[in-house]
This record gives sequence, structure tokens and C-alpha cells, in this order.
Amino acid sequence: MALGARECYNKAYKISENVFKTNPDDVLLNWVDTEFRLFKCMEEKFYVDIITHSFDSIDTFIQTANEVLNRRKSRAGKSLEHHLSDIFVHNALVFEEQAVTEDNKKPDFLFPNSKCYRNIQFPAEDLIVLGAKTTCKDRWRQVLTEADRVDDKFLFTLQQGISKNQLKEMHDSRLTLVVPQKYISSFPRDYQDEIKDLLGFVLMVKEKQEHLPKHYFI
Repeated sequence: MALGARECYNKAYKISENVFKTNPDDVLLNWVDTEFRLFKCMEEKFYVDIITHSFDSIDTFIQTANEVLNRRKSRAGKSLEHHLSDIFVHNALVFEEQAVTEDNKKPDFLFPNSKCYRNIQFPAEDLIVLGAKTTCKDRWRQVLTEADRVDDKFLFTLQQGISKNQLKEMHDSRLTLVVPQKYISSFPRDYQDEIKDLLGFVLMVKEKQEHLPKHYFI
């Protein structure tokens, strides 16, 4: 569905290859919105027979509601990873999804890849870890444990307006938030300069990778 949403949006709005490189923040948000609208249409059709009839008990109603909510959350999280992956591909970044690190941990995105991560001669400062979560809550701490070689980690999220206390915890834990550019203004002013937008993150990775020997990517 994520692929279908991207194809529909790109074709409808005649998105050129250059837009993925110059404005990935808005493109990703539009992909997410397009997919959610498509999903809601399918959801309506799937549940129409169920919701138009009375429930035989409160428990049955709650079970159905939870099923709908859990499906939405599961789809949204995985779809965000798919959309980010496509942005990275369009920008010619070298990365690996769900690469295995210590204790079978699997960060959402590892730049460049697990081969470089396992190579102790590869500079640790050139390794980048990015988690992807639609909302942070307390789950952001999971990203901190997913790659021991990497001290400074990144987390892409669609959540807006995170509290100062939580942002301070993230800062003290050396975790940098990455959010769509238009969302940055929703965060406390004291922390806005510490937050990266998606374009800034892509350019940072690209700059690092342009200076690495090509044999690392073979």
C-alpha cells in the first residue's frame, strides 16, 4: 500500500526526481497522507458489514475497536519506514534496513550497512543509526540500545510538540530528532536548533558517504 500511495501521488502531482532531493520533507508528508486516505477507504469497505450491525456485547465492540486501532498503528509504523527508505534510495544513499548489530538488535536504518558496522577498521564516526517511529513516547530509548559502536543516534518521528523535559533527556542521551521541516516550529524554541529536518539529515549522510572509499560499499 505504501508503494501504491507513492505511485498515485507522484503521478497525480507530476513529481520530478529533483523534488526528492530538494524537498523530501513535504514529499514524505504527502505520501503519508495519501496512504492514510487510501487505507481509510479500504478500511470502510472491510468493516462496513460489521459496523452497520449492532454488537452483541461491549466486549465484542471493544475487541473490534482495538483490532481497528492496532491495525492502523502497525500499518503506520511500517509504512513510515517504507517511505523513508524510498527517499534514501532517490538520494542515492547507501543504507541497510533492520541490520543485525549486537545481541541481535535491529536498528531501523543503518548507514552505510552491517558490513561496515562489523568492520572494526571502519570509522565509528562515519556510522549513522536512524530509528523511525510515528510517535516517540518512551519508545525513543529503544534506539539508544541498538548499535553499541554508534554514540550519537537519530530518530525520525511524526510526533509534534514534545515536552522540554523529554527533549532534554534525548539531548543528554545524545539522540537527535529528525522531523518534517514544517513540524519544527511546534517544538519548544530552546530546542528547535537541535532538531534536524529530513533534508538536513539526508545531506549530512550524503556528505559523509561522499568522502568514504568506494570499496566499503561493494
